[in-house]
Amino acid sequence: MTQGMLVPPGRVTRMRRMTQDTPKPAIRRRRPQAERSADTRAKVIEAAIACLHRAGYSATTISTVADEAGVSRGAMTHHFPAKTDLMLAVVAAVFEEDGVLYGRTIAKMDPIAWLRALPETMWAVMSRPAGIAVMEIMLASRSDPSLAEPLRALQSRIDDQAHRWSRERIRAAGLEPLPDADALHELWVAALRGLALESTFMNNAENVRGALAALSDSMRRFYPALADKP
Repeated sequence: MTQGMLVPPGRVTRMRRMTQDTPKPAIRRRRPQAERSADTRAKVIEAAIACLHRAGYSATTISTVADEAGVSRGAMTHHFPAKTDLMLAVVAAVFEEDGVLYGRTIAKMDPIAWLRALPETMWAVMSRPAGIAVMEIMLASRSDPSLAEPLRALQSRIDDQAHRWSRERIRAAGLEPLPDADALHELWVAALRGLALESTFMNNAENVRGALAALSDSMRRFYPALADKP
């Protein structure tokens, strides 16, 4: 007796028909390696920001970030061989995200209203956890030469781009940037970073509101036309 005859002929026919009628499971498309790699990098950077904001620079290690992100230590070191590499990636990613956030506010307001609201907008961007994380990295670089030099180079490129962008927004409002417009931009950035650090330490939202009002007033003093335009 052959193996096929172990099942009655009628049942064999029914089984064949059932096999033919049963839909095959859909084949799951495997995402490209580049896409999966980008997702892992983004997840790790997000986890690093959370750790920096919650525990500070010293307590943020490759291992704690890997645990936060839910990735293996091997995956971490594949994307970021050293802590310095990760910290620089965080700064670059936060700056890119800042641009997206500012872009959304630009789309919602006319240029004059946007300039008037700029201190409040800068505060909203710079005081969020990602902004605090960047400040943690900047402060830590003072005692870490391996981080300080590449961070200064990266921050210089960021500053140049931010200055160009600031002058563009002033011109978009029909105004001409002052000769020291870049210095004024640096002043407002420094003031808001200081406010963000103080607010994190002191939890004094009321004082921040007063300081933001003073910054808005200073902008109108430097650009009196802001007060005159409807």
